[in-house]
Amino acid sequence: MKKEIVLTVRVDAELNSIIQSLAEEDDRTVAWMLRKLITEALEARNLWNSEKKEKK
Repeated sequence: MKKEIVLTVRVDAELNSIIQSLAEEDDRTVAWMLRKLITEALEARNLWNSEKKEKK
């Protein structure tokens, strides 16, 4: 997936801590974890199909 857009997100300290912990557990960056969480939320709502997008 080519990354062309930068999003800025403001979150409270608790949410930041949770996201950082998830990223560290998976040995990933916070940016990677946020992309993963956003993608999962969109897939759950049938707004994004990562399998379909990756094949293009």
